[in-house]
Amino acid sequence: MNVPAEIGAQIRSAICRPEGSLTFEYSSAEAFKKEQHPALLLQIPAGGHLFRLERAEGRRLQFYHSSPGTGTRVATIELGNLPDFDRAFLAFAWSPEEVHFHCRPRIPGGKLLSAKAEASSKQYRIGADGSVFQIGGAGAEVMEVRVRQAGVPVLAPTALDAWTSTRAAIDVLGTGRSDQGFLFETALASLTLSALVTGLEAYAKTRFIEIETEGVPADSIETFHAFASNTDRESDRLKSFEAEAADRGQSIIQRIVETGMINFQSYDHLKRAFRSAYGIKLGEIGIDSQSLAALQQFIRYRHRIVHVSPLLSMLNGDVVPPEEPVFANRALVERAVKCFDNVVTSLHRATLSLRPSS
Repeated sequence: MNVPAEIGAQIRSAICRPEGSLTFEYSSAEAFKKEQHPALLLQIPAGGHLFRLERAEGRRLQFYHSSPGTGTRVATIELGNLPDFDRAFLAFAWSPEEVHFHCRPRIPGGKLLSAKAEASSKQYRIGADGSVFQIGGAGAEVMEVRVRQAGVPVLAPTALDAWTSTRAAIDVLGTGRSDQGFLFETALASLTLSALVTGLEAYAKTRFIEIETEGVPADSIETFHAFASNTDRESDRLKSFEAEAADRGQSIIQRIVETGMINFQSYDHLKRAFRSAYGIKLGEIGIDSQSLAALQQFIRYRHRIVHVSPLLSMLNGDVVPPEEPVFANRALVERAVKCFDNVVTSLHRATLSLRPSS
């Protein structure tokens, strides 16, 4: 669909939202004929969202909607034996929960055809340079796709992709067996805790930035003040951040993350970051207090593993007594994986429920 650049920019701005709808008349002398090959009819990148309409084999219209937080979903409408037509009313409605596609051919007695989207076997992603990438497809499983151009990252895994990869690595690690007995279980627990904390960091850091691309602006000023030193707050450091972000074509939130002000391996930083930027409070998103307390303990155990030894059989030896000893074994691994999965799932669900204030 060819539209003037100014109108195209207005459309992209309007549809770069977590939920919404788009309706228009589509005219084409070729798009809806029976004897036509597959073709791309419409493609609109809007922030982190992608809207793509294809004519597929078998005279099918397929609407793809993709965003970092939901992945790619596809809704398919069968045109079947309808007579050729050259104009149609098209409507798309999307939200984190579901995507709908409607088409009414402009022919005598033309009825409204509708379809609800399902998860797509092929994923579409928008690169940092605005390029659109197709990842995978039917019968092709792809993980951890990264693209660099002239040394500059163009495409990286989404937050969910990063967490899925972490879980896959942990699952593979858990299949290991050894005749070393408890020593092997200690090493297994150490590696798993390290992977979980790193995976949580990768998820949270990536998702923190993704949310903006889905049409929910962050409170960058509040975030800056939540992590800046007293000296930074009293100086012109915020203005410097704004200028640096503008020079790099970044948002202020991206610049804050890039400078390392926020350590997403720290529970306190994780909690403050999502609260200050997006108003998400970890204690109010369906995670019980015991799970949050356990999360903090697992993060502390991981730090002891890194800074003391990967073969610590007693993970809380620095506080025993009065605390009861906690041993590095498979039972602890199972509890830790369940805890981190719960936190990531709950946090992700909370991010998908965010909406722009206006």
